[in-house]
Amino acid sequence: MAVVVEHDKRKREILEKSMELFCRDGYEDVTFQKIANACGITRTTLYIYFKNKNEIFNFSIKQASSDLEVKFMEVIKNPSYTSEECLRRVLELAVDVCCANKNLFNVLVPYLSGLKQTGVNVKEIVRRRTIRINHLYALIIIRGQKEGEFKKFGVKEITDIIFSLLEDAVFKIAILHNDDLQPVKASLNQVVDMLVNR
Repeated sequence: MAVVVEHDKRKREILEKSMELFCRDGYEDVTFQKIANACGITRTTLYIYFKNKNEIFNFSIKQASSDLEVKFMEVIKNPSYTSEECLRRVLELAVDVCCANKNLFNVLVPYLSGLKQTGVNVKEIVRRRTIRINHLYALIIIRGQKEGEFKKFGVKEITDIIFSLLEDAVFKIAILHNDDLQPVKASLNQVVDMLVNR
């Protein structure tokens, strides 16, 4: 059991160091050797955990989205929050995470653009990475509707609006280099206001 724990711990450390490199140097300038050096291990040891740089990058993104899910679940499972409070907190957290990870988005957007140019279905990649998070928004909305706290709008339509507003936040950060996301937060709060039964 201790070997598995150590392996998982080392893998997570590699992902964290790698993400720092990707955010600092950009995807193209990071090499497998740079990752090994940053982690204080040999390339051979790095191959025990990952087969290439692309796999490390994808695992890093997956880890970041999993960490966000954990934070969302802490809010969702808090019994003291109404559905409205829960949705507002989760959406604010999502925007704050976007701001905190602006260097990641500065790497991710060109990476996805490069993939798109090679014919990869980028829309599907993004959908796979965000489907669980969108599902959590839907759970909160459904709960609020069942409790009579939210109006009976189409859940998919509302989650699509939320996702579009968060895409706007990423665009502002990664493309426009605009860190002022108060307008996005205000728009998300208006969506919640629209949902609330008053």
